[in-house]
Amino acid sequence: MAGWPIRRVVAAVLGGLLAAAAVVVGPGFDRVPVDPDLTTLLGLPEGDVEAFLTTHQKVIFEVLADHPDAVSDWWAGVDEAERSDMIASDPAIVGNLGGIDYASRDAANRAHLDDELDAAGKTSAAHPSDAVAATRFAALSAVHGAISGKHDPPRFLVELSDDVPPLAAVAVGDLDTADQVTFAVPGMGTYSTDMQLWTVAAQNIHRAQGRAGAPADRAVIAWIGYEVPPPGIDATVGSYAALGAPRLSADVAAITAARAGTGPDTISVIAHSYGTTMAANALADSDLGLYAFVMLGSAGVEYRVGSAASLSAERVYAGEGSRDNEAFLGRLERIDPRARSFGATVLSTDGDPARGLVGVTGHEPILHSAYNDDPSSKAWTRYTDPAERDRLYQEHMRMFGYLDTGTESLENAARASTRVPRFALLQ
Repeated sequence: MAGWPIRRVVAAVLGGLLAAAAVVVGPGFDRVPVDPDLTTLLGLPEGDVEAFLTTHQKVIFEVLADHPDAVSDWWAGVDEAERSDMIASDPAIVGNLGGIDYASRDAANRAHLDDELDAAGKTSAAHPSDAVAATRFAALSAVHGAISGKHDPPRFLVELSDDVPPLAAVAVGDLDTADQVTFAVPGMGTYSTDMQLWTVAAQNIHRAQGRAGAPADRAVIAWIGYEVPPPGIDATVGSYAALGAPRLSADVAAITAARAGTGPDTISVIAHSYGTTMAANALADSDLGLYAFVMLGSAGVEYRVGSAASLSAERVYAGEGSRDNEAFLGRLERIDPRARSFGATVLSTDGDPARGLVGVTGHEPILHSAYNDDPSSKAWTRYTDPAERDRLYQEHMRMFGYLDTGTESLENAARASTRVPRFALLQ
């Protein structure tokens, strides 16, 4: 890892922090703290920077994530040749820094993905019994599959971490120009190994927003940017949400920072299951200035949040299918956001025959794609008994998740997250 690009970013951010720390912002306010690790970094000899980054990288990224405007200001002063050098030498850094334009982050992350996927494939082949290696290879393969080929609109790999398994985010549409941006936030059991299907969910939202009158230049982010709990009792634990909320807040703030504060006009979040718990924490703890927050099959909102009025969104919605028999399990110690006292607008998700829309049939976020709807794909040919295969396939075709095409849930979530004149939500 080359040390000089990140050193310059740290210098820019630290300079701003030092300036802020020298000024008392008003009665009762503390001075801005300066992270001692950053001060140490700037004082190191050039040759020691790489070693410092190796042991302190997480701390540095956390601090930089809180200052995407400073990163954006620094990046604006870097010429194209130098940017290309940085992308080539430090793709993992450039690709994940909030405040850098998303075309550059995409280029960096794709390069990083190619390197990591090649290495993970070799490791997995050399150690076939290593479950961690197999999962990492599967996750990186899924991310690669989500962005491969030609798509309309184009897709961008805007985040790729070295977590185990890696965290990632794929934008359907151009975040550098979009007038409307929506984060699609998953819940329990949706990992980066599911990135291809979660990107289909983002694509479905994108198309449904178009039907709702959204601007042509829009983007939906298939955001698997936090560690989700596995299915089961972990969905009742608040630690995953507490750790994930700052990540979502940082990524929302980075959208505006990367464009020097000029847009987009509308940013919304559509979250499913435990993702609603995590996102509600983010909206309660940070002034994100969202247009809409849509909760589908919610695992509940923490009692400390209180009500929809405590969330930094103009409009708050919640919907749950009557055939969803899992969401309530996460709410044993949390608020049901559909409760009248919470103050969210309740979305209908059980189908609307008049509009030709079906209802959700369970708790799943999405079940259908070109791959698993194809009876000749490996999803079905792995069943050797033709009768059993046909029965399971027919059952699959009658089941629908919250973000499947043709559902009332998808259409209403798309309407809710789109700012249009005389907006009328069918409930």
